[in-house]
Amino acid sequence: MQNETKQNLVMIPGLNNSKKIFDGVKEHLDSSITSIAVDVPALEDVGSIADQLLKELPTEFHLFGYSFGGYVALAIIDKAPERVKSLALVSSVANADTAKMKQVRESAIQRVQAGEYEEMVRATASKGVHPDHIDRQDITEIREQMMKEYGADRYMAHLRATASRPDRAELLSTIDYPVLIVGSPNDQVVPFERQQNMVEHLQHPIVKEIEDAGHLIPLEQPEKLADILGDYISQKIVSV
Repeated sequence: MQNETKQNLVMIPGLNNSKKIFDGVKEHLDSSITSIAVDVPALEDVGSIADQLLKELPTEFHLFGYSFGGYVALAIIDKAPERVKSLALVSSVANADTAKMKQVRESAIQRVQAGEYEEMVRATASKGVHPDHIDRQDITEIREQMMKEYGADRYMAHLRATASRPDRAELLSTIDYPVLIVGSPNDQVVPFERQQNMVEHLQHPIVKEIEDAGHLIPLEQPEKLADILGDYISQKIVSV
C-alpha cells in the first residue's frame, strides 16, 4: 500500500460520544489518510445503524470502531465485508452482553427516563480516564459538549442496541487480514483482558497497548493512537 494513495478511514465513536472525540486523532493522522468521522444515528439495533451508515460511506474504506463504535463496526463487517479494507477495534470487544450487563443497561435507561441523564454521565466521568487525567480541563470540556450534542434519547437507543447486539466472536475468525486491537491496562469500562480475548478468534491479530490512558484513548492519547492507526493502515506494523 503506497502512501501516495489516499486511504479512507471511517471512525465510529462510542456511547455518549459525538464524532468530536476524534478531532485530536485526525489532527495527527498522516496526510495520506482521509478521515471520515461519523455520528451514530439514534437507532436501537446495531444492524440498523450499520445499514444507515453504509448508505453514506465510500465504496471501500478502512474501519475504526471505538468502544460502542466497535459493535457497529463488526455489524458493518457482517453486512458488507467486501467494502472494508482493514479493521481496528479500540477499547471494544466482540462478545455479546451477559445477562448482568443487560440489567445494568436497563437500569441506566430507567435513570435516563427519570431525568438523570446528565447527572449520571458526569458521576461516572472519572471511571473513563486514567487517574492522572481526571482533572484535565480539556477532556472535561469536550465530554460536556459531546454529552449535550448526543442527548438522552440517543443514549437510550444505543444502550438498547448494545444490550441486544449479537455475539460477533465467530465473525472475527472469518477475517483474513490483520485486525488491530488497541487498549489500555487502565481501562475500567472495558478491561483490556476482555479485549485481548478476541485474539483467539482472529487469524492475524495485532495488539497494541497504550499505558497512560483509561477508556477514553482517543481523548487522552490522540497522537499515540493516530500513530498506531497510521502505521497499521500503511502496513508498517504486521501481525505476529
